[in-house]
This record gives sequence, C-alpha cells and structure tokens, in this order.
Amino acid sequence: MNLHRLHCFVTVVEEGSVSKAAKVLKMSQPPLSMLIRKLEEELNVTLFERYKKRLLVTETGQLLYERAKELLSSSENIVKEITEHSEGVKGIVRIGTSTSANITIIPSVIEEINKQSLNITLDVREGKYTDILRELRNNEIDIGLVRNTYQPEDIEIIKLLKEPLLLALPPDHHLLQKSTIELNDLRNEKFLMQRTTQGQNISDFILEACHMSDFTPNIVYWGTTSLPILLMVRKGVGISFVPQSFLQLQEEMKLPPMVKVSSSYLYSYQSLIMLKDRYRTSASNRIIEIIKKIAVEASDLR
Repeated sequence: MNLHRLHCFVTVVEEGSVSKAAKVLKMSQPPLSMLIRKLEEELNVTLFERYKKRLLVTETGQLLYERAKELLSSSENIVKEITEHSEGVKGIVRIGTSTSANITIIPSVIEEINKQSLNITLDVREGKYTDILRELRNNEIDIGLVRNTYQPEDIEIIKLLKEPLLLALPPDHHLLQKSTIELNDLRNEKFLMQRTTQGQNISDFILEACHMSDFTPNIVYWGTTSLPILLMVRKGVGISFVPQSFLQLQEEMKLPPMVKVSSSYLYSYQSLIMLKDRYRTSASNRIIEIIKKIAVEASDLR
C-alpha cells in the first residue's frame, strides 16, 4: 500500500464516483478502477459496493478513508516541516473566519506581516462556525477565528477578546434621545438577529438577556452575518446587536448609530480555534502569535 493509491482512493470517496475522481486526478478511468481493485486485493477487503449506478463506501472502506486522510495529512506535514527547517518561516496560512473578524482583525494581521517583512500569505475564507469547524477537521484550513464558546473534544479554543455588544439603531430612532437604554426599552422593537449555530454565539446571549428581563424579542429576520443586518438597520427595518469592534467601521462604511445598553449579559468573545494534536507550521504559529498580540492591544484600548 503506497501513498499514491491512498490518495486516489480518498479522491474516489470524496467525489462519489470513479469517473469524477479520474477527472480530478487527471487520469483516465480504467487505470483508476484497476488501482482501486489492486488496493482491495492487497488488503483483501471490499471498499466499495455498487447500488443503482451509485458507488457506496463500505464500513471497511470508511475506516480506511478516515485513516488514509490522517496518513496523507501527516505525510504533507512532514514535507512542510522539513522544508521549513531548511528555508525558514514562510508559506501560506489558511484561516477560516467570521465576517466581523475578517473586517476587524485580518487587516491588522496583514499590517503586522508587512511590518515584520514576513514571507507569509494569508488564505482567508469566510463562513459560519459549523463550516469553519468542518474545514478544520478536513485539513482545509489551519486555524479559525469565530464568535462561539462551543468546544468539541478535538478542538483547542483560545478566547482572545471579550467585548460588549452594542445596540444598532436606525438614525432617527427615538431611543437615541435617551441617556441610558435598558433592555426593557426594546420590548416592542423588531429584532434582526444572526442565525444561531452549534454552541453559543451573539444571538444566544441576546435571547438570554431578553429572557432575564422577562420578555421574548420579536424577531423579524434571521441572517448569517452582521454587516447586511446593519445596513438593514440603517434603513429602519429593525434593531440589532453587534460587537463593539464594529465601531471602527462606522464612519467608513456608513453604519447606523451604535450605543451601549445597560446590561451585564450582553457581550461576545472573539476566539481562536485549532485542531488538537495536529502539526502546525512555523508560519501558522507566527500568525497565531500575531493574532494574540493584536487581541491584547485591542483589550488595552478598551
């Protein structure tokens, strides 16, 4: 059993058919089919079964797929480690991030990369927490920046920054005239909320705070990211909550007014997540240290 065969097998599993996998691998279908048969003969197992023109992975095949992914990832990391040892810190760091982190943290990371003259490229992908978690486990990204407190057993989480949630209001809203806004003042408002995912995020904290004030918010919209929601708030569709870091974008992006609400429950954590027990390149470790540094500086300014 060699790595090339395992790579071909993994591709067939992920593509769902030999013909699609052959296109991805840039080879013809007959040699690929023969390679899979040889792998089955070598291991003396059945890896696939055909059902109504569909290629189904057997239980044994699924086990091999999972182990093969681990082995292929490990072999890639060995090559990276040896290369880094001889060439120094450089490479591509793949980051899964929420929209807010991409707007508020990533630009500072790039500035620091330029300041330190590092030969590092960021490959940034926006997505929901569940997407980032999946990509981490599939070795599609190296680290994630999320607003979620859920920690599966295979994930390492570092809380970077705790920041209050601010109330975003339409520019002509009557509550802007009040010196102090309480949660009870929002009983009759229309809420625009970020969709909740696995674990706790901003919307969970808002719902909990409202319930502590003995009312259920009137939610008229669920969305995935804060920026489109803020643009709707500006048009008077409703109210919303966003992390305080959005203040730095208020003037440049013409965002609606954002004010504090008298409540100790309204806060959010910006967290860094990584897969436990996975080799991290020198470039990834350098970016992690830069992100931590930026978070500490942001905390000092609050």
